[in-house]
Amino acid sequence: MKVGIDLGTTHCSVAVHDRSTGKTDIIPNGFGKDMTPSVICFLDDGEILIGEDAKDMQAGGAGVIAASFKRSMGDTDFSVEAFGQTYGAERLSSMLLEKLIGDAEERLGGSIGSAVITVPAYFNDFQRKATIRAGEACGIDVLKIINEPTAAAISYGYNRAADKTVMVYDLGGGTFDVTLVKVESGNISVLGTDGNHILGGKDWDSVISKHVCDLFEDEFGVDPREDESAKNELIVAAENYKKVLSKADNVAIQLRYEGNTGKYTLTRDEFEIKTQHLLDATRDVIAELMEGLGIGWEEIDEVLLVGGSSRMPQVAKFLRRMTGKDNVVEHSDTDLAVAKGAAIVAELYASDKTGLTDRKVVDVTAHSLGALTVSIDGKRYINEIMIKKNSKLPAKTRKPFGIGPGNLTDRIEVFTLQGESRDPLECHVLAKMVITGFCNVGSGTTIDIEYTYDENGVVKVNAYQDGEQLEAAAEVLPEDISWMGGSPQDRPSDAVIVKNIAVCVDLSRSMTSCLDDVKGQISDFVNSVADENTNISLIGFGDKVKVVRELTSDPDVIITALDDLKVNMCGRGTDGSPLATAHSVLSSKPGAKMMLVLTDGIWGKRDKAVSESLACRGDGVDIMAIGFAEADLSFLRQIATVEEGAMYTALDRLGDAFSTIATAINTGATGLRQGK
Repeated sequence: MKVGIDLGTTHCSVAVHDRSTGKTDIIPNGFGKDMTPSVICFLDDGEILIGEDAKDMQAGGAGVIAASFKRSMGDTDFSVEAFGQTYGAERLSSMLLEKLIGDAEERLGGSIGSAVITVPAYFNDFQRKATIRAGEACGIDVLKIINEPTAAAISYGYNRAADKTVMVYDLGGGTFDVTLVKVESGNISVLGTDGNHILGGKDWDSVISKHVCDLFEDEFGVDPREDESAKNELIVAAENYKKVLSKADNVAIQLRYEGNTGKYTLTRDEFEIKTQHLLDATRDVIAELMEGLGIGWEEIDEVLLVGGSSRMPQVAKFLRRMTGKDNVVEHSDTDLAVAKGAAIVAELYASDKTGLTDRKVVDVTAHSLGALTVSIDGKRYINEIMIKKNSKLPAKTRKPFGIGPGNLTDRIEVFTLQGESRDPLECHVLAKMVITGFCNVGSGTTIDIEYTYDENGVVKVNAYQDGEQLEAAAEVLPEDISWMGGSPQDRPSDAVIVKNIAVCVDLSRSMTSCLDDVKGQISDFVNSVADENTNISLIGFGDKVKVVRELTSDPDVIITALDDLKVNMCGRGTDGSPLATAHSVLSSKPGAKMMLVLTDGIWGKRDKAVSESLACRGDGVDIMAIGFAEADLSFLRQIATVEEGAMYTALDRLGDAFSTIATAINTGATGLRQGK
């Protein structure tokens, strides 16, 4: 038997769909009620109460209460301590699901083998996977995870023939989602979704609790919120006061604590004023969604209210003011639409999990999915977006990433990020995958990284080289990820980076007055990049080209050779391009290859130099050209192979130019970079 389960923050429901009659029914719980409170109570005698009984105990301030734990799904730091036992949100959800399924099986008189479970549209990968695991821990087959607004839209539009664009405004007990859907002959196409998974009816309850406790503390000098039992009683009472204010103009509130009794009155107008900021928060989410999709209010036919908290009169009034139209519709099953939509999907879902058999439902991603990469300039980590937010599910993309020349690593780390920001620390870091089994001889290689969002919005990562799938194993995320906000060169790496650098110095007559200063700057540069894995060659050029020193890892050899450089030692002009000679020198050793060309004059055989530059580019040799005095900037841009390479500078700023290059070289091929 297949069912749909609305695993809500405050209440849950289970529904079943009869394909032959087209009817969808809620399965009552053991108390004969359509909804089961999402509350668990632990008693000191070891008994555990779930649902209605637990809610009664919460109202009476007894036992250890676990409630609203859905908000913490996927959060490993959340736990409830009860009589020596620790319960995380995933385990609590599994206990609740087991109760829901047990009650439903007793009512139906049969076994439930599979289910579709709903989640807030804005749940991330952690939360979705935790929900799937909670369901599987109960022994059921989780056919699919479906977004709550999408489920409500299915329930609303399943038997409708009219074509409409509908905004589903889903304000539940603990979460808020807004989703735009196209309903066409019972088929549902989600255009986009957004939300806030920590905004819901509980926040309206908290406003009432705060209002009453503030008045009580002012009157009697004590705060009931400091006592856990009194606090739990007030949480239950505040929810009831909120429901009264949805039907009446005011509510009488009585609060007893430590022998004191406070009597207060809260009007609906006061309540709406105090909670306006919460509605404004939903407006901001709506505005961002509509702006992102490029959709205006004139294109939306109906606003469908879903979720028990949407029953508050202020919600419909607020939306009518915002839309400027009387097109706000209450779902006939405001509280139960999500479970019914899930039941329809469960019954129509193919046994092989390939999709719906006679209805089309196209959902979208709620978050962008990206990979941690190094920026082009090598100075920072960035979130490289792979799959954009609101892409249709399932979604898959593959992009090439390069391991630079000289990096002899046999493994790469892929950190998967979920979020919209380019700043990794503003995103959720979902996973760390280690890719191995690829060929890397140190001359540079490309790995294709493939990201997939499946139908459940769950993330998968694969890697390929030359079409062959590579080993991809998940590793535990490091506790400290603060390094993602720093520079790649600050993060220790086990990779051996071999760098080969040819420094090409113009020794024509125009260098007469400044050669000594240039030598000093080159000396500082050599010292700044020198290490055991960095080889440097010194080349002079004029009419001819001369290799002053071959590649060496000893910086003293290069610095000593600088003293041998003299104006005109290679001829009086600049007809001799050093690029081909430097290319030949660099090719003698494996690793990253770079040449620095320092010139202050106008070259003669430019076409030859440009042709040699193209040959270097084809062999993975980076060229940085630094010019000053009479140097031709446009020509330097032609021979430079990297954007940072063509730098024009006055002689007195030559040191700054070298400093920038040193950073780029040291930051070089030390990690995963997006390929070109």
